[in-house]
Amino acid sequence: MIKKIIFTICAVAVFAACSLANKKEKTEQQQNPIGEYKIFVLNDVAREGNPDILIAVAADTVEKYRPEGGYLSAINAFLVQRGDSNILFDTGIGQKLVENLNTYGVAPENVHTIFITHCHGDHIGGLLANDKALFINAKLYINRIEYDYWLKEQNALFLKVIDRYKTQLEIFDIQEAEKTLLPDIQAVAAYGHTPGHTMYLLGNSAKTLIWGDIMHLLPIQFAHPEYSVTYDVNPEEAALTRFKAITYAIKNDAQIAGMHIPNSGFVGKLKAIQPEKSWTFEYLEK
Repeated sequence: MIKKIIFTICAVAVFAACSLANKKEKTEQQQNPIGEYKIFVLNDVAREGNPDILIAVAADTVEKYRPEGGYLSAINAFLVQRGDSNILFDTGIGQKLVENLNTYGVAPENVHTIFITHCHGDHIGGLLANDKALFINAKLYINRIEYDYWLKEQNALFLKVIDRYKTQLEIFDIQEAEKTLLPDIQAVAAYGHTPGHTMYLLGNSAKTLIWGDIMHLLPIQFAHPEYSVTYDVNPEEAALTRFKAITYAIKNDAQIAGMHIPNSGFVGKLKAIQPEKSWTFEYLEK
């Protein structure tokens, strides 16, 4: 089922009011093909969303966009299959990761590549099991800016992860806006939430943008991308990045996949009706 919701933005590029249908959180995984790829949502946690994480948002704004039944959130990772290759994008906290992978007949040792959007615990926590590397045969890709930031912070979980994966690390640089890491997989700079937060664009003709933590509360942040959250290391940069991510998705005609998108994990697509004024938004559900 595809639900179409019209978004409008004014000349100063702030999205006007919209409402996202609030349905009971789905915990089952869903599949979407992208050309030669298949992509599966691995939902680790389904939970209530908390508007209090938004910075300086007015109470009437929270109520204006509150969906029936309240805000929803999630913690998702994504499995991409291409031929015999199994590729992960983030790992959640690891609560249901192995169970979810087993759903698709994938054992941890059969994961070949892992791309990390950023190194918060709800994105790298699933890399470890019983204090050891869970994915013993996978290369682990992390943006160098992100790697250096968390190394400087001396975050305990991060230090443990890079120690357990020290022979599997692939630390990459993005010299300009994006960098091709594997055929039809591009790393896209999306800084602000963390210093090295990275999106990944998949596919050639049919594309998916795995945008990590660009948004946490969709009903409000689609209507007002200028609102950042308390988790953002640089809230001002994160807000600018949100606008850029929306533009980037439209430019590349890409469906959007996000780590905190409830229900299916896929937002869908944004398409222009009138440039800079009106957009259609297709929310993809099973």
